[in-house]
Amino acid sequence: MKKLYAFLGVMSLVLMLNGCKGLINGYDIDPVNITDPSVIDIKQYLSGAQVNLIGVYEGDMNRLTGMWTGHFSGEDRQYVPLSNYVVTARDFNNQWTTMYTNVLANLNLIKEKSIAVNNMRALGIAQVMQAMTLGLAADLFGDVPYSEALQYPIITTPKYDTQATVYAGVQAILDSAIINLAKEVANAADPKNADIFFNGDGQKWIQVANTLKARYYLHTKDYANAVKYSDPALAISSASDNMLAPHGDGYQQTFNLFYSFLVYDRSGYMAGNGFAAQLLDANTDISRNNAKTNEEARLNYYYLPDDGFYDVNYLWSSDFGNAPDEDGFFGAVTSFPMVTFEENMLIRAEAYAKQNEFANALDALNTLRAYYNTGANLNASYPEDYGLLYAPYIATDFAPGGIENTDNITANAALLREIIEERYISLTGQLEVFNDVRRTDNLLGVPIKSGASELPQRLLYPQAEINANSANVPSVTLYTATTTNSSPY
Repeated sequence: MKKLYAFLGVMSLVLMLNGCKGLINGYDIDPVNITDPSVIDIKQYLSGAQVNLIGVYEGDMNRLTGMWTGHFSGEDRQYVPLSNYVVTARDFNNQWTTMYTNVLANLNLIKEKSIAVNNMRALGIAQVMQAMTLGLAADLFGDVPYSEALQYPIITTPKYDTQATVYAGVQAILDSAIINLAKEVANAADPKNADIFFNGDGQKWIQVANTLKARYYLHTKDYANAVKYSDPALAISSASDNMLAPHGDGYQQTFNLFYSFLVYDRSGYMAGNGFAAQLLDANTDISRNNAKTNEEARLNYYYLPDDGFYDVNYLWSSDFGNAPDEDGFFGAVTSFPMVTFEENMLIRAEAYAKQNEFANALDALNTLRAYYNTGANLNASYPEDYGLLYAPYIATDFAPGGIENTDNITANAALLREIIEERYISLTGQLEVFNDVRRTDNLLGVPIKSGASELPQRLLYPQAEINANSANVPSVTLYTATTTNSSPY
């Protein structure tokens, strides 16, 4: 809206001055056409595309799928039916538009401009973001426009490429991005301060690219390659290198999007009553706490438990009077995780476990637990004020009768279950949880809502796309599994 007001103000001034143009004849020729994308700097496009990418990974789809996977609960108005899988195709118009128009279309412009000026750093960054967006579209919708997308007016009704084709394309884009980011080409236009994630640091983007390769290989059940690209020598090996969405204290400007929704936009619509909070709570029948694990600090960082009711922890010092080190995971200024060390170690652990490499899987899990045992993943007050323990597991903990295998399944199956459960908690609020629940055939047993026979298996194709491209949009329901998720786990 601010941009709109500024534009209207400029137009008013132009109209007012039009009657006086005789005074400036010969001086009023502006060689710059501000509607021409070729004259807009790469940095401006990049910042805008990154803000929209944050909206994709942190916005409406997270809240919706988070309710479906038991991290959140719909408590008021439309969020009650939404949490109970009552959705229509029009509910997904905005998300689709953001991915294709606000992110991918602008990334295409960045790529074109970067190639024209030999800016390999900006090109590589744009390719990583393109892969993130296309990969997520394939995750959530299955078959999507790819090879013919964004070619209007040459192609007005793009075909839908198969999910497998898009995943393969994503891997190829990431390979190209890594090559381009590794090139040391001196260029004054390198993104630096326009890159809100890493300030133009090419090496950190390479680590993100490799982690994303591991992510999508995990999704397609290529566990050998998931292990290869999650190697700490290639991928994100430290939480200090995480790709985080930065946030600040400006409403409708820089707030954490969860906070904005929970406190300012739709207060009371959504809470945290669900499977995830109960797993963290030592006082429930399904608690994951044991002799080596104390989740009290993490429970209170994510949620606000109150005698059996769990709200989402949106506490923020400026609004609620608490100290800054008490801000919650969904607080206004809390950075939001997009691609992280935590996810990478769990990709590695799961991929090893799926190949029956028990020792390597356990080592990867314990590497993450050692990090959690420092409390560095939480805001400062939570390790200080609540119980916290993540002692290393040993093989006998997963043997039949061990503390992580009370139902006497095989040791490797017990370890795999713990890894998937750790992903379920560690990736709270992130779209990867919805991917995990579907691709593992709900291994953890996330409860299904009353009146339904199964969990949703995808997002619906948006009504706007059905209207404009009806001949190509696949016919599916909310319970039609995507191709990759149709194969056994």
